Amino acid sequence: MPDKLLVAGGVGLVGRAVVEHFEERQDIELVGLSRRRPEFETRATFVSVDLRDPEACMRELAPHRDTTHLVYAAVYEKPDLIRGWREAEHVEANAAMFRNLFEAIESPTLRHVTLLQGTKAYGAHLLGRLPRLPAREREGRVEHANFYFEQEDYLRDRQRARDWSFSILRPQIVLGVAVGGSMNVVAAIGAYAAIQRELGQPFGHPGHENALTECTDARLLARAVEWTAATPDCDGHAFNITNGDVTVWRDLWPRLAEVLEIPAGEPAPARLQDEMPKHAELWRRLAEREGLRCPDLDALIGLSWQFADATWASPVAPERPALVSTIKARQFGFDACIDTEDSLAELLLRMRQQRYLP
Repeated sequence: MPDKLLVAGGVGLVGRAVVEHFEERQDIELVGLSRRRPEFETRATFVSVDLRDPEACMRELAPHRDTTHLVYAAVYEKPDLIRGWREAEHVEANAAMFRNLFEAIESPTLRHVTLLQGTKAYGAHLLGRLPRLPAREREGRVEHANFYFEQEDYLRDRQRARDWSFSILRPQIVLGVAVGGSMNVVAAIGAYAAIQRELGQPFGHPGHENALTECTDARLLARAVEWTAATPDCDGHAFNITNGDVTVWRDLWPRLAEVLEIPAGEPAPARLQDEMPKHAELWRRLAEREGLRCPDLDALIGLSWQFADATWASPVAPERPALVSTIKARQFGFDACIDTEDSLAELLLRMRQQRYLP
């Protein structure tokens, strides 16, 4: 187990879940990195540092060169989220961020690194679909500019002749509690429902009728982080990690409506990134009335309207759903799972309890 765990991107969907997973382990020193202060209670020490600045990394992270375990869940995204994934600047910035951090904290105390990737490793964002189903870790790369590859190649080259090990985790649509992220469908669903209820409108599914995918609860992913770090057989391997089931968004919508206490309504295709920002002032009034923690809708959602639209509105969804195989993780010993409907229901309720949603 870690003596000192450093989590880059510590307030995001994955990073926050990892911090919370290890929170009660008093024998582990927890350090989170983020440009924002955490808005949740934690015993972790948080360091504000711009990972794009190598000098700032060396200066601010000097006290943390005794890190034994690193979880890298930080990411730079461009304002046009989906288009940005294809741009050279996106690749270069993310590759530099990882290098700057790693060179600032690597020392003889380091034992394990967990690197987060996703289905972009299989080229899904280039074609709007996966080239082969289900995607497996053993497949060769679909060659394209991708910061995943830049970070992974750097890590593999750096690891030669060194004692530390590393593992790579590839989740699908990550479900969790976070504020201001780029890919938080839980916050998007909850805010969309609250706005529709305030407008007196039903909560119709806004996406493609047959949109199907897999999801990964961030809490499950945190368990996979612990598992890979504690399992020597995982060293140098990549693992797809999902909840273990598949999700047809339209079919689970009635359950979400029940949890959020709003009529489900008929499917109502819409681009949330176009429609929802129009209701920023309505959200502010709602938040003030209900005592919510984020009266600024943009601060709560970040770029997640764009990601939500991409998640369930793709016209190719019925023909080529983005499915990955998790057989490898199970063969190596990770058999944890969670029902995605239950996961979404629990996380929406958590966001209500923590006053992010009304």
